Amino acid sequence: MPENSTPEKEDVRVYVFIGDDLDAMANAESELVEELGNAEMAAFNIAHLNGNTNNLDELVKNISLLPFGSLRRLVIDVDPLARISADKEVERWKHIVENLPPSAELVLEIITSWVKKQKDWMWKSYVDHIWLKKWIKDNETWLTLREFRIPSKQEMPMRIKTMVEEESGSIEEQAASELAQVVGDDIIMLRQEVRKLCLYTNGERSIKVEDVRMLCSSIPEEDVFSMVDAFAQGNAKQALHHLKLMFANQEYVYVFAMVVRQFRLLLMVKEALQETKNEAEIAKMLHEHPYVIKKIAQQSQRFNFNQLEDIYRSLYELDGNVKRGLVQPDVGLEMLFFEKSSRASH
Repeated sequence: MPENSTPEKEDVRVYVFIGDDLDAMANAESELVEELGNAEMAAFNIAHLNGNTNNLDELVKNISLLPFGSLRRLVIDVDPLARISADKEVERWKHIVENLPPSAELVLEIITSWVKKQKDWMWKSYVDHIWLKKWIKDNETWLTLREFRIPSKQEMPMRIKTMVEEESGSIEEQAASELAQVVGDDIIMLRQEVRKLCLYTNGERSIKVEDVRMLCSSIPEEDVFSMVDAFAQGNAKQALHHLKLMFANQEYVYVFAMVVRQFRLLLMVKEALQETKNEAEIAKMLHEHPYVIKKIAQQSQRFNFNQLEDIYRSLYELDGNVKRGLVQPDVGLEMLFFEKSSRASH
């Protein structure tokens, strides 16, 4: 499903970004940053919060600060509902967002997966926070909702063409299809591969199939399955062994993307299995091969929902720490696996 959005409204200051396509979400945020104007002043007028670590008092404090050398201040709140559950907290959160100071813009970045609930597919955040969808609809006159869904296999080649154009390059149709086969739905890995290919061709010619085959290689899915199997059994030593093998053959960004994809699929399949045991139907809805869904379904039985959500959220936090230079990529992933695998066995 391609990105959907409500029509842009004049003087909108609250944006709800919801979905699993982090690349498209990041591009949308970059556009808002550019709209702040003076690039030198922009850094002073952007705040990044995370609902997993920042409470509502931090949100109030950051939206209340006056902009410096700009008309507005931009606050980006990732996972804003992570610790919002009690009715009293929900009401306070609504009050804060609905009474945003005129000098602030607020992006509510809700990272979530696509799940099946009572025959309908929807964002998991709508399941976890049953009030959220109605609240958004009731306030659509003054906020903008944008949904970001990772493209299906059929849509991915077109998305690749768009990414290549964003990097000032061009790509042949067959090469786009080939790259889509290599990366699957790993949207973060895809961006890295596109940049590598564009750098290689340097805008002098279109990217060809031969370029994709020479420069882009995937991690065998069996390696990831074996690692998760050991992980689920609480065998940290064996899980780390498989992880080190993957690091020996690929850079961190590719290994990380495959690990994230695997746990994302585990969450989605486990959720879908509550509604239907028909694995072929699940495979069709998730645009995955039935064999992959069969193996994922087997693995999902070894985890409960809380474990999978905890792992998925920890992977997201680790990626942020790696990008900020707070932890070495391979060490951080190994530590996360060592900690979580011991819990998975209980």
